[in-house]
Amino acid sequence: MTTRRTIRRALLLFVACSLCAPVFGQTVTDEDVKLALIYKISRFVTWPNATSETETPFRLCLAERSIFDLAKDRFAGRQIRDRDIAVQLVTDSGDSLAGQCDVLYMARVKQERASAFLERASGKPVLTISDEPDFAESGGMVGLSTRGGKVTISINVGAYESSDLTVSSQLLELAELVNDNRTAKR
Repeated sequence: MTTRRTIRRALLLFVACSLCAPVFGQTVTDEDVKLALIYKISRFVTWPNATSETETPFRLCLAERSIFDLAKDRFAGRQIRDRDIAVQLVTDSGDSLAGQCDVLYMARVKQERASAFLERASGKPVLTISDEPDFAESGGMVGLSTRGGKVTISINVGAYESSDLTVSSQLLELAELVNDNRTAKR
């Protein structure tokens, strides 16, 4: 077994144990695992103005109401980068997501709706995540997909670099990279 695979399995096991089932005996759902991954992924990302915003909440935005209540419950009392997590529901209005969201999770959002959200977040320091197939390949930053009962992470390097976000090399080692033009830097 490769080191990368061992690290990936250990990370997923840790995520599942630490965040997914806060009450002993509670069933862990696919949504629980994805929310746990969003939490862990966010800890490996640095936003451009992160040090000056320690007094403001870390804004996790959701584009789907069905997962909103679960996210509010799972993230209650948690912090990312010394900032309390505030869970918000975003609408399809034309408002910019900059200043409104640090992370935008689009669960079960159709391609055309995801494209509209991506356009609103384009070039802004908003980490975009979705569980839609080929999300990272379609311009999103982080795609979560389930293959063979395992959740995999795809990261679009070009998308996060254009938004001025910095992703830890540790996370990049665990993910499948898309649109990676950094080969000359390695």
